[in-house]
Amino acid sequence: MGRKLIGITALFLGLQVTAGIALAHHGSRAYYNMDKQVTLTGTVTNFEWQNPHVYILFDVNDSQGREVHWGAETYSPSVLERNNGWNRSTLKPGQPITITIWPAKTGAPRGYISKVVTAEKTYVLATH
Repeated sequence: MGRKLIGITALFLGLQVTAGIALAHHGSRAYYNMDKQVTLTGTVTNFEWQNPHVYILFDVNDSQGREVHWGAETYSPSVLERNNGWNRSTLKPGQPITITIWPAKTGAPRGYISKVVTAEKTYVLATH
């Protein structure tokens, strides 16, 4: 009985740790205000095609005309390829974009991407 109890306890603890890691990593609501969207127009400075998330870095002029460096994340490269037809050259530095994001709760110039509009195409990545 003692070995069985130890095995069940180990399994339970392993599942708890795994579930905690998965929820922590994919907890967009923890970092972003998923009740509010912001649309920004700017210029791509870097397109980071990497796991576990693709990042778009871009510059936006604020209401006072100052340049603000923004960053936004989205799905993994494999998800973007499969579902949206993206690849590592979909966006290029210097390219103008209009991007809709769920902003960071902290007010930092960061967000989670909902939609990206380029001169060629509109990409809807996430709806919530």
